[in-house]
Amino acid sequence: MTTFDPFDAEQAQNAEPLLARLRAETAVARIGPGMHYVTRHAECREVFRDSGRFSNAQGMKAPGVEIPVEQRLLGELDPPQHGPVRRVMVTALTPTIVRNAEPFIRSEAERLLGELPPDEADLVAGFSVPLPNRVTVHLLGLPPGDAVAIAGWAKELMESDFPRTNRTERGTGFAEAFPEFAGYIDARIEARRADLDAGTDVPDDVLTRLIRLEVDGVRLVHTQLRALVRNLITGGLTTTSQLLGNLLHSILTDAELEAAVRRDPAALSVAIEESLRLSPPVLFSARGCPAGAEVAGVRIEPGERVIIGSASANRDERVFDDPDRFRIDRPNADAHLTFGYGPHFCPGATLARAVARVGIGAFLDRFPPGRVRLVDGYVFENVKTFFERGPRRLPVKL
Repeated sequence: MTTFDPFDAEQAQNAEPLLARLRAETAVARIGPGMHYVTRHAECREVFRDSGRFSNAQGMKAPGVEIPVEQRLLGELDPPQHGPVRRVMVTALTPTIVRNAEPFIRSEAERLLGELPPDEADLVAGFSVPLPNRVTVHLLGLPPGDAVAIAGWAKELMESDFPRTNRTERGTGFAEAFPEFAGYIDARIEARRADLDAGTDVPDDVLTRLIRLEVDGVRLVHTQLRALVRNLITGGLTTTSQLLGNLLHSILTDAELEAAVRRDPAALSVAIEESLRLSPPVLFSARGCPAGAEVAGVRIEPGERVIIGSASANRDERVFDDPDRFRIDRPNADAHLTFGYGPHFCPGATLARAVARVGIGAFLDRFPPGRVRLVDGYVFENVKTFFERGPRRLPVKL
């Protein structure tokens, strides 16, 4: 048995050599007592697809941590609750809604780039974090002036131990652990509900749609609405921010890649998928196995845990030729599992791709070749969150 703790940031974010070896040896590796790591693409898809045998309920939480159903995020729900709630999220982020948001994404990207200091700037703090946050605030219909505070709360949550333990020193559960963040969401929901009840003309934004939507004829309870709004806010701050940061890092360190995406707009779409494949913002997903199962001939006992190694699957030599290289001509770059698969495919994937495409496009349009470079001596340092990959800083000379 190979000992490997994917819940330890230092191990998880530097695991590529180990995962390559495990992937060559087996599709399912035992990495600790009661824990298995799925290393290959086909088997990861199998586990993603099978929500009957593999449970979301524990999610990224530490063993023994239980969360009431109505407080769970989408990725922590099992059937029958998962399907209806996922449909709510899909309805909130339809391709039409995302497409209609693109002019706003472009204008905010240009605004942020124009506000960067003239000599030296951090593209993470100044661009890759605030852009998706502002887009999420806009789609939810929250006051634009609240975006900075919202990003601060979300960052504090994601970099704390809360994603594993569901608690902080302030208390257990979101409302107790982050009272300002939860209180803000509660206040916005109640204000919008009051306007709807009073017949006031309200915007047809994501918050309004979430409040109005019904599941089997019943509207979502307040705690579910709070969890979904929080899910949208933190999801935008993590997945999309890391996607932007990782792709900017690749462009700034690979002159051929930069030339290719400047030369051909279609190449940018492939670059986004290659970045998602090689540097996935989320490294893995966790599942429980309540009744036991078998994957690739390996027995998973009841109560054991299964880690779906999407970052490993994205480099599976059985699916991707020359898997460790960033290839702008890769024909199946979008076959990665970064957004999940099957019933657990991320409903925010379309938005993340749009923010990356429009945001990076604005960056390339504003700065001609050679105008932006990483500061001398720059060393990539990963974000603190144990299940994410992305630069903490991108200091550049302008």
